[in-house]
Amino acid sequence: MVLSAPDKLDKLFLRLSLFISFVVALSLPVVSGFIAYSDLLEELTFKARIKATAQREMITTLPQTWMFAENRIQGILAREPVLLENEFIQVFDNQGNELTSAGEAIEGLHVQRSYPLYDIDQIVGTVVVSSSISPVIHNIIIGSILGGFLGFFVLLGLWLLPVRRLRLISAELFREKQQAEVTLQSIRDGVFRTDAKGRLVYLNSAAEKLVGRKFAELEGKPVSEVLTLIEEQTDSEVESSIYQAIRAEKYASLQGDYSLISCDNRKIAVEEKATPLFNNNGELTGGVLCLNDVTVVREQLKQQSWEASHDALTGLINRREFEKRIARAIERAQVTGNSGLLCFMDLDGFKVVNDSCGHAAGDEMLVQLSELIGAQVRSSDSLARLGGDEFGLLLEGCDEDRGQIIANSILSSVKNFHFFHKGKVYTVGISIGMTSFSSESYKVKDVINEADSACYWAKESGRHRLCLFKENKEELTARQVEVSWVERITSALEEDRFLLYCQTYQALSDRAGSRQHMEILLRMVSENGEIISPGRFLPAAERYNLMPQIDQWVIDKLFSEFHNIPVDVGFSGLMVNINLSGASINSVGLYDYIKEKIAEYDIDATYLCFEITETVAVKNLRVAVDFINQCKEIGIHFALDDFGSGANFFRYLKNMPVDYLKIDGSFVKNIEKDELDREMTETINRIGHLLGKKTIAEFAESQTIIEILKGIDVDFAQGFGVCKPRPLIAA
Repeated sequence: MVLSAPDKLDKLFLRLSLFISFVVALSLPVVSGFIAYSDLLEELTFKARIKATAQREMITTLPQTWMFAENRIQGILAREPVLLENEFIQVFDNQGNELTSAGEAIEGLHVQRSYPLYDIDQIVGTVVVSSSISPVIHNIIIGSILGGFLGFFVLLGLWLLPVRRLRLISAELFREKQQAEVTLQSIRDGVFRTDAKGRLVYLNSAAEKLVGRKFAELEGKPVSEVLTLIEEQTDSEVESSIYQAIRAEKYASLQGDYSLISCDNRKIAVEEKATPLFNNNGELTGGVLCLNDVTVVREQLKQQSWEASHDALTGLINRREFEKRIARAIERAQVTGNSGLLCFMDLDGFKVVNDSCGHAAGDEMLVQLSELIGAQVRSSDSLARLGGDEFGLLLEGCDEDRGQIIANSILSSVKNFHFFHKGKVYTVGISIGMTSFSSESYKVKDVINEADSACYWAKESGRHRLCLFKENKEELTARQVEVSWVERITSALEEDRFLLYCQTYQALSDRAGSRQHMEILLRMVSENGEIISPGRFLPAAERYNLMPQIDQWVIDKLFSEFHNIPVDVGFSGLMVNINLSGASINSVGLYDYIKEKIAEYDIDATYLCFEITETVAVKNLRVAVDFINQCKEIGIHFALDDFGSGANFFRYLKNMPVDYLKIDGSFVKNIEKDELDREMTETINRIGHLLGKKTIAEFAESQTIIEILKGIDVDFAQGFGVCKPRPLIAA
């Protein structure tokens, strides 16, 4: 049987009355017992503190023998405040032995409080005061009796209230509450209230604004005459959900792409919600319709959807949307048998403009180039900005001949493009890689890799040209092999399959000092145990941005083994050279990582020397100098590797805060045969010394070369003629 709302209220009221009466009856004994118990504890604590304080003077006078003066202790215990008949006091030494007591021991339930005895600031004993809790129990019993009577009278008073009158009031409140809640909860939206036949009996001000007319003009009219709702896609008129709610006598809604045509011909995006209204007897009395203006929200959703699939700068589709379109194009090709082309494009020389003119100018150039390239493609093609200065082009239903015409048109237009900034003219090139897909293509990733590889080889072949994937099978296959190294390197990092090797230097001059210098080298171990030289895996690591992870592995591994590195006889310590890549120097947090590892493994930073190549230093001069200065503040040394390989580096050298110059091995290896190489080596060495830097000659492959280097006053020799690479820590 389903109870009516008044009956439910009666039942609830009875339960509430019983609960209140029970709380009243229970609270009196609980409160009185709590107060009595708290008072008893407070009194015992007070007495314990007073008795302990009284004993303190005697303890100070007789620090060694006070515990044997029982009579004096008893005398002090007998002072005020006196013990009651149900209290018992004991004195213990610091070993827990009872020295004396006063009063009668308490049997049964009791509580006790203690206070320490002090000799100046040292605890030498304890005073314990105990008392029976019978007074507390007595208070609880009395409180329970009084609470029972009080609870009974409370229940009686509550139950004798005019319940019949409450039933009438509750019925009226139920009807008004339902109508008020539905109306008030919808007050921000346009609210329409109708009778059971769907005729308007109320409009709020928001609803008047939506329809463009006042309620006085519309009262009593059917909703269908007031509201014109259309479906956005088909532009067809639809029925308001208020009629469905009234017919089905349940909640109904109209959500999706619907719009309201107002009386003044405004088109407003709306969502509709309707609910029926019932009286106290469950009879349908009408309904409430809420219209929510979602024009702004719908525009924001459209904007967000656009932003999720487009590049904000150029307005072209982004990489994610581009890859989705490639996948759909391949699926269509598999169904229809049509072929298509995919192009990856990379601007040549854009970085010069971006660095010279600033990012704002670089962005403006990208916008202009996007429009220029877009003008060369068909309306059915998909042009995307993949990131930075990289673009993608999807040519569906396009054969190779037509694709080459479009690509050559892009090459020609970019070649003739001039970018003007602050009175200067800048030009760029574009490298295009093209591959085809057909019904035989299955994996999006493979097609993308082919286009990316072709673009790479377009740049490698001289830039600003078109490279077709099929025309470079051997080179592109080699490129794909390089890509396969990424997985092998990642796996080796995860499984700790790298080894540290070292190659020591030979000191050639008095400036070399007494430390043993060595360079740390890296080897990778394959899954079957093969030792792999760095020349095989580092190019792939550099191209695919794995060098920061590798450099951090080297730093952590070297530092963890640093204290186990053997030092040859005759040397006072070590100077360990560690290579750092340009990607690592440009990465965020490298200095903090080095500093953290130095602290973790307790390394003397003056034993460390980081090597960076001349190319890295010139390319990222400001970043390199800032990083070097940071590290030198904590004692780390620096060496400039491959010095002399660049044509313009001498003008930067004066401002480079490095400690060592490593003369490029291309000059050193032929020094005994080539007079020009010898002169270059001698010149670099002399300039290094003038700037206060020590010099290291690489590729010292024979004793003859070493003797020549010593004769021209180079500080160190490194190469197979000195030491072949060996494991850093012998197995």
